[in-house]
Amino acid sequence: MIKRMVYVDEIETQSLAIGSVMEIGDVFRAAPYSRILAVQKEGGVKSDVYRFRDYSIFSLESSPPLEPVQIQTFSYHHRPIQVDNVRILGVSTAGVFQVGGIEHIDALNYTKHFRDLADEQ
Repeated sequence: MIKRMVYVDEIETQSLAIGSVMEIGDVFRAAPYSRILAVQKEGGVKSDVYRFRDYSIFSLESSPPLEPVQIQTFSYHHRPIQVDNVRILGVSTAGVFQVGGIEHIDALNYTKHFRDLADEQ
């Protein structure tokens, strides 16, 4: 990968969370990853224990990436990357915000979100 200079005047970010990446410049590889158990429990938190192994989604294997397509190219980057202003509300859950080039990206997220409601009479 041909590396270039990256000039950024201003980036305003409100939220960057849960295995996310914000990168300025060229990067060879990014592999953000997250496993999340999000429990919304009625009646407050008690001493219940929630384990990843209790939910089958976390034992799933990700599908293998597709084979790359070989294309013969030549690029001449005679100018650097110039960014004036970027405003980001949020990047989350193994997301990537990139200003520049990236050779490989392998992002993976498993999320199990559920509600634990009290019994009705």
